[in-house]
Amino acid sequence: MTDFMTYEGDLRAVACAYIDQRESGSLDYTAFLAAISAYRERHPETTNGAAAMIVSEIMQEMPR
Repeated sequence: MTDFMTYEGDLRAVACAYIDQRESGSLDYTAFLAAISAYRERHPETTNGAAAMIVSEIMQEMPR
C-alpha cells in the first residue's frame, strides 16, 4: 500500500507542478523542468537524468 501511496503522491506533485507552470504561460520545457524539480523534492537521492525519465513516464500515464 505504501508504494501506491508514494506513486499517487508523486503523480500529484508532478502533475500540479507541470499544470501550474503551463497555466501561468510557461513553455512546455519549463513546465517539464518544474515537474522534475517537484519529483526531486520528494526523492532527493534521484539524479536529474533518472528523475527526467521517471517524470516523462509519469506524464505519459496522465490523462490529456
